[in-house]
Amino acid sequence: MSIDYQDDKETKRNKIMKAILKVSAVVLAVALIEVAFKPLKFYSASEREKVIFSFVGQSLQTAHYESITFDDAFSSKIFDEYMEKLDYGKRYFLKSDIEEFEKYRYKIDNAIKTTDFEFYNLVTSVIKKRQDQAKSYWEEALAGDFDFSVDEYIQTEPDSLQYCESEAALKDYWRKIAKLAVLERYCDLVDAQDTAIAKKDTSYTVKSLDELKKDAINSVKEQKRFYNFKDKDWLSFFLNSIVAACDPHSEFFMPDDKTNFDISMSGKFEGIGATLQSRNGQTKVVDIIPGSASWRQGELEVNDVIQKVGQGDNEPIDITNMELDDVVKMVRGKKGSTVKLTVKKIDGTVKVIPIERDVVVIEETYAKSSILTSPDGKTRVGYIYLPKFYADFNDKNGRFCSKDVKTELEKLNRENVDGVVLDLRNNGGGSLSDVVDMSGLFIEKGPIVQVKTKDGLTRQLSDKSSEIYYSGPLVVMVNSFSASASEILSAAMQDYDRAIIMGSESSYGKGTVQSIYDFDNFLPNNNDIKPLGAIKITIQKFYRINGGTTQLRGVIPDIIVPDSYSYLKVGEKETHNPLPYDEISKADYMTWEHSYRKKKVVSNSKDRIKNNPIFKQIDENAKRLKARSDQSLFTLNIEKYRDEQRALKIEADKFSNIGKDKTGLKASYLAADKKSVANDTVKAQKFTRWFGDLEKDIYLLEATNVIGDMK
Repeated sequence: MSIDYQDDKETKRNKIMKAILKVSAVVLAVALIEVAFKPLKFYSASEREKVIFSFVGQSLQTAHYESITFDDAFSSKIFDEYMEKLDYGKRYFLKSDIEEFEKYRYKIDNAIKTTDFEFYNLVTSVIKKRQDQAKSYWEEALAGDFDFSVDEYIQTEPDSLQYCESEAALKDYWRKIAKLAVLERYCDLVDAQDTAIAKKDTSYTVKSLDELKKDAINSVKEQKRFYNFKDKDWLSFFLNSIVAACDPHSEFFMPDDKTNFDISMSGKFEGIGATLQSRNGQTKVVDIIPGSASWRQGELEVNDVIQKVGQGDNEPIDITNMELDDVVKMVRGKKGSTVKLTVKKIDGTVKVIPIERDVVVIEETYAKSSILTSPDGKTRVGYIYLPKFYADFNDKNGRFCSKDVKTELEKLNRENVDGVVLDLRNNGGGSLSDVVDMSGLFIEKGPIVQVKTKDGLTRQLSDKSSEIYYSGPLVVMVNSFSASASEILSAAMQDYDRAIIMGSESSYGKGTVQSIYDFDNFLPNNNDIKPLGAIKITIQKFYRINGGTTQLRGVIPDIIVPDSYSYLKVGEKETHNPLPYDEISKADYMTWEHSYRKKKVVSNSKDRIKNNPIFKQIDENAKRLKARSDQSLFTLNIEKYRDEQRALKIEADKFSNIGKDKTGLKASYLAADKKSVANDTVKAQKFTRWFGDLEKDIYLLEATNVIGDMK
């Protein structure tokens, strides 16, 4: 069972569902659609889109956790989602286009009921026309020249923009977009030439500023691409606008998208090992797979925006507005080949990152441990790193995170450590059954989490074993990206008063569960309109045993530490249409009895954090990143632009050493692990690098100090 794709075998609905829906072992389903999806007759290929449209509407009404009513209010939400998906930056539609579309704001609900494509056809025809115009505006701008001495600006924040009143105004906006792209490239070329001259590089051919400017224009011409979306892409935008109006985690997958999703769930990749997301014409890094080529290279980070992709020494290609599938194809490649990513950091600086592609070995995503010794040598901590709540649904004898953590605890018990630190930072969740079993390793039997269905039925998922595998001091580390299963475990440990939770101001705040349904399973075999795609729907909500939910609020740590995202808008509460926070009845459970004074331990830690100069610097940097991320008005004057870039670099350099200095911690092998890597040089190198990272982690130093106060 997984938190995102759960098998609720105890419900009556699921028993009915089994008779009509064959579900894969990985994507397990729960109750739904026993009435709505009736056996379909033969459909011709021309009816395919209507069948998909109908299935999307039916599945949302029958399966979604919240009762979705197709009314004017829902129609209006779809309208806003659709306009944002198609033109978030207000670079295509005119004000008059939006006024024409507004006639349909309260009619989309009826269109779903009747599978009417009138609104969709209108919007699609207009966006295609506007994109063709934008391409011509772009090409015309680059065919001319740019005067960088003019004092003008470009606004990029959509909320601060209005739709252009005329085609002339839209054309001028695209001129500014092109000018900014050329300005950035021109300054890069000038800086590169200045560096070559300073280094007396005789292989470099010095050019005049006019020549560099022409090179910049030609470079932008070659790199910028306007992606030609296919009909399936336009339909996907429309259908996903309908689904997104329900909540941020429900999603429709076209057949190709479903295939890519299945690949991402397999746990094995050939490429750089970064999870990408496309939104509003930008490709953002949303996850770095532990152990992957990106992870080992170390420079690519979550929230980096990829601007260009280059193959080896070839000129990089601008991927702005490119379809994510095509970006992924460019980033992926054979093991040993090199891809160069031009990325924009959250502080506004731009960096070229070369990454040698490799196979992401799933072994790197498993739980692993180290012994951490405090700088004074008085505290020995068992550190367990868990990047995700993994489970092999295809093989009962496969790897499961709860079993692996149990094994690590058994090894740590033999080491006689003073305490254990369980690191769930950046852990986005996973297996539900495993988080229940894993929580049970630290307590006697009892409830771990409560689950509520759309019918209002609530049940408790409990640890039924009275055996405790570790009973000593425990610290659980979380941050803003710890979600779902991570929040269930940390919430349970907090409610039982079993552990001290340490981390960001709150965890992510995702308290919902999704399930995937393949539309092809509702059609007779050999039907010629297959494949239809699939839909991921939110079908349940999770609650803490204290009665609250982690939804929106996340888990508030006992000890809060500053981090780079302290002032940025992250988490479930920042998404569109999230389900609300609410509460249910408290479960029956007994809190843990411990020997230390929790208030004193927490107070000591807060004092150390407050007086630690590194944490002060981290907080200052977080404020800087917040200021940079809020910037949306950019100068097109070269002198002002270069002054700003110099200031940005000075600011960035001030904080460049954060996380690079050793803290005094000493990381070492567990006795059992040392034997296993004795004759494996590759594994030994991985551990050595990992130990080096742990010894620079100021957060782990403080977690070790907390264990010292708890023992």
